[in-house]
Amino acid sequence: MVFSSYVFIFAFLPLVLLGYYLLPRFISSPPRLRVAQNLLLIAASLVFYGYYSVYYLFIIIASILVNYVLALGMQRFVSRPVLSKACFILGIAFNVLLIGYFKYYDFFVENINFVFGSSFTLKHLLLPLGISFFTFQQLSFLVSVYKGEEKVENFVSYCIFVLFFPQLVAGPIVLYSEMVPQFNDQSRSRFNGDNMAAGVYMFCIGLFKKAVIADTLALFVDNGFAQGSLGLAAAWAASLSYTLQIYFDFSGYSDMAIGLGRMFNIDIPYNFLSPYKSDSFSELWRRWHITLGRALSTYIYIPLGGNRKGRVRTFVNTFLTFFVSGLWHGAAWTFVLWGSIHGLFVALEKSFPRLLSKPPRWLRIACTFILVNALWVLFRAESFSQAAIVYRGMLSFGSLQLSQIASLVLDNSFDFPTSVDIAYLSSLLAVLLCVIFRCKNSREKLESFSCTGKSLAFTVFLFCFSVLHLSRESIFIYFNF
Repeated sequence: MVFSSYVFIFAFLPLVLLGYYLLPRFISSPPRLRVAQNLLLIAASLVFYGYYSVYYLFIIIASILVNYVLALGMQRFVSRPVLSKACFILGIAFNVLLIGYFKYYDFFVENINFVFGSSFTLKHLLLPLGISFFTFQQLSFLVSVYKGEEKVENFVSYCIFVLFFPQLVAGPIVLYSEMVPQFNDQSRSRFNGDNMAAGVYMFCIGLFKKAVIADTLALFVDNGFAQGSLGLAAAWAASLSYTLQIYFDFSGYSDMAIGLGRMFNIDIPYNFLSPYKSDSFSELWRRWHITLGRALSTYIYIPLGGNRKGRVRTFVNTFLTFFVSGLWHGAAWTFVLWGSIHGLFVALEKSFPRLLSKPPRWLRIACTFILVNALWVLFRAESFSQAAIVYRGMLSFGSLQLSQIASLVLDNSFDFPTSVDIAYLSSLLAVLLCVIFRCKNSREKLESFSCTGKSLAFTVFLFCFSVLHLSRESIFIYFNF
């Protein structure tokens, strides 16, 4: 199920909220009430996850059962290190094999066939929604339990930790210790008007970003990347459109997740904080997909040695961490190269911090943005040849072809003059660039939020305008990972 859909907004969410806050009328015991509310959220999350395919449910339920049993085993055998370690190794192997089979089987087979000339059959497996997120989240929990940093509680608490639908399929990748205490907190079981108002406000901001902005930009991106050749203007317009699309798509999802959490009196961690305002790749990754960066740092970069073993090892460890990040995002060499180049830039920044900090901040921000924009082409392209078409256009300084911008706007519904299409797309990109560089981000808006007539009118406007765009429903980009 998608947040930006009629069925979610007008059926699923109202029913879950109604049931959640009606339960206190029937259950007076606070501990029992909290368990009942958590069970309701678990059931709702299973419906949410299995909405498009019941097949998904068997996978995620099996994943939860295996990981919970192994985590329980590690905790029970804490005085017997050999057995505890065996459970830990089994847990790591199970999760790696699970994600490896569903997400990377065809990728590895294709490469084996190419290198060795073999003819192993591809399975074309249906990728379960959000498998990278719920697998990584449970892996991090196993590591924490093995280290003695977390304790395994009851099965209901574990299920709600994994399944809570606002963050189930596209993050953030949360920690057991930052979520489960909230679900067990009896003071959060009652309706809170302030939290509900703030939650609806954030949800509507995210809905507008997704349904109105990101999905509008998706048309330009799809048209641009489908071209057989691109001139300078159209290539830059297509690349900038995707840079802005993925920004507003992921930012919109993150806002909606936070807003949904607030509606249930749950604080979900911020996962996205104005990343394009960064003056370096290092800062970018402290602002973009924050919880993924935290997980990669905790479970890959630091165990490799971090920055504790000299400049060369720091460079290598950084590069390897981003190599894994690229592979985590997608089973294709375009993703691997995208992640590796990001790792190369971050490693260079760590190696020469003084040299790279000399230019003025505005220049560093501009250069970082231009490079990030260029790298998003690799992320979006379905193949290196498709990426090459866009890059060739971005570097064809002798072939402006301004009129080609109009081909990006075509949607088979309206046929405007070329000059109108050019002005429309150019002005839209300019306005959106001003928004991301000059306006407050969602956290700043939420921190200053108060339920007034002005904020209510703004929320109603965002909601109504967004609902008008829901007919072209599309999934969030990060649902594919």
